[in-house]
Amino acid sequence: MLHAIIMAGGSGTRLWPESRKNFPKQLLKLEGERSFLQQTVDRLCGECSAFAARVPLENVRIVAGKNLADAIRTQLPELPADAVLVEPCARNTSACIALAAVECLRNDPDAVLAVLPADQKISPVFSFRKAIFEAAEVVATHPEKVVTLGIEPTYPAESFGYIERDEAFPAPDVPVFRVKKFREKPSSEVAAEYLAKGNFFWNAGIFVWKAETVLNLLQKHAPGVFVVAEKIRETGDVARYFPEMENISIDYAVMEPAAVEGNVLVMAAPFAWDDVGSWRAMERIFPKDTRHNTLAGTSEKNVVLIDSNDCVIRSTDASKTVACFGLADVAVIVTPDVVLVFDKNREESVREVTAKLKAMGREDLL
Repeated sequence: MLHAIIMAGGSGTRLWPESRKNFPKQLLKLEGERSFLQQTVDRLCGECSAFAARVPLENVRIVAGKNLADAIRTQLPELPADAVLVEPCARNTSACIALAAVECLRNDPDAVLAVLPADQKISPVFSFRKAIFEAAEVVATHPEKVVTLGIEPTYPAESFGYIERDEAFPAPDVPVFRVKKFREKPSSEVAAEYLAKGNFFWNAGIFVWKAETVLNLLQKHAPGVFVVAEKIRETGDVARYFPEMENISIDYAVMEPAAVEGNVLVMAAPFAWDDVGSWRAMERIFPKDTRHNTLAGTSEKNVVLIDSNDCVIRSTDASKTVACFGLADVAVIVTPDVVLVFDKNREESVREVTAKLKAMGREDLL
């Protein structure tokens, strides 16, 4: 049976000051009335006339730190009480997935897992859901394989990892390819080369595999995760053993070595995707005015723009009016306690701000 494992433990620091340690990106409602996490569950479990198959609510597990557990339960009261798997401490994505795998195997020895982040923008729903179920069919037929969904790149992105595809894999009715290699986030020049070659995908971090398969791969390639996962599997004592897990990402621990062994397949994702990893992403989500300024969910009556071009404005404080004069390529982000202004072409600089605030002892702002 198909289970959904939603990784919701990230901090989303590049979307500070709206994203905070105890209320990070995945819990935000940047667009519409549902948070990223709520939308992720909706895509998997909600009504969809175009593709009716869906993941049952009782088969959803959300893995996150204990500081987020209550907020997640508040946002998703429709999920069973045990749907939130609480990590006692941060131990990276391998530990997160291993914990979810052993929990699913308790009641379903044939569990197939769709593992995905909690904070991505994906549409349309039916295309996403159909792709997940098609990937699960491939895994059911080839249980030793791992299927990942690759995003067709539309520009030479430097902020995403890449998947280099190899020859087609003979899977009936589902176009999948063998993965030749996973590539780290490239320079702009290398990203342009990937785009020109045409056999590269963006790595969305969405995987489909059997629960037992991922544990077998961890046993082989990351015993520091597997041995501890087995202790949890035998005893159910997450609080005691989870902190002993090796701190390693699933990409390094499993995906890269499994690709070398020929056990990773990639399917071209038939949907629009954005990881909304920074404030610059607002330009891709919200419309622009005639001077290419983006009001990211901010009412026009609360913004005054004069002789300004290519700016991103977002405010969650209705008591303030944002006025910009003579600006270009600037992002202005306003919350009730912080005003952030930065060169939008230096989006990584937001992390430098949060690092400096931490060094200043301003944990109240993080």
